[in-house]
Amino acid sequence: MVIVPQGDNAKGFSEDEITQLESLASLYMQAKLLILYSEEVDPDFRSNLQTIKELRDAFDHLMRIVIERFGKDQFVLGDMAGTEYCKINLQKAIGHVYRAAFDALDGTVMSLREKIINSLDAFPLEAVKDILPEYWDIRIKLEELNEHIGEHRAKKDIGNNIGEVYDQFIKDVEILKSFHKKLLTASPALTEYISKQGKIQDSSTNRQIIVAIIGAVVGGLIVAACVALVSAH
Repeated sequence: MVIVPQGDNAKGFSEDEITQLESLASLYMQAKLLILYSEEVDPDFRSNLQTIKELRDAFDHLMRIVIERFGKDQFVLGDMAGTEYCKINLQKAIGHVYRAAFDALDGTVMSLREKIINSLDAFPLEAVKDILPEYWDIRIKLEELNEHIGEHRAKKDIGNNIGEVYDQFIKDVEILKSFHKKLLTASPALTEYISKQGKIQDSSTNRQIIVAIIGAVVGGLIVAACVALVSAH
C-alpha cells in the first residue's frame, strides 16, 4: 500500500526536520569524501571498520524516522505525536555521521604523519634542508598539529561545539595534506640531489685513489733511483 502524505508538505516532515535532513545530507557527503581519502592514503588501502559501523548506525536512525513518518496507515501531516521521536533520531543520525568523519580524519592523520616522517627520514638531513629550506618549520608544525589533533579527539564528544571542532580538525588535516604533497613534489629533486652527491663522492674517491697510486709509483721510482745511485758507488 502506498501512503501519500496529506497537506502542502509532500515530504511529510516539518520545516525544522527538513532543515536537519539537509544538514545531515550535506554532512554525509563531506564525511564520505573524508572516508574515501582516508582509505586512499592508508598504507594498506584498508577500510576503517569503525566508520562503516557509524554510518550503519546513522542509517538505522534515519530509517526509524522514515518508518515513523511513512509507516502508518493513519499518517496525517500535523499529527506531531512522533515529533520528539524524530528529533531525537535525527540528532543521533547526525552524531553518528560526525563520528564517522572524525574516525576518517583520525585514520588520515595517522597515515599522513607516517608518510611524511618516512619521506623525511628516507633522505639525509643535509639533502632535505637544501631542497626544503622550510624543513624545520614543517617539523615544528607537525609537533603543533599533534597537540591540536589530540585536543580535537578530546573535545569531539564534549559540549555543543562539535561543528567548530570538526571544522578545525579538517583545517589541520589540510595542512598535513599540503606537507605530504610538498614532499611528494620534492622527491625527484631529493633523489637527484643524492645521485649527484654520490657521483661527487665517487669522483673524489677516484681522485684520491689515483693520487695514492701516483704517489706510490713516484715513491717507488725515487726509491729505485736512490738504490741505483748507491749501487753505482
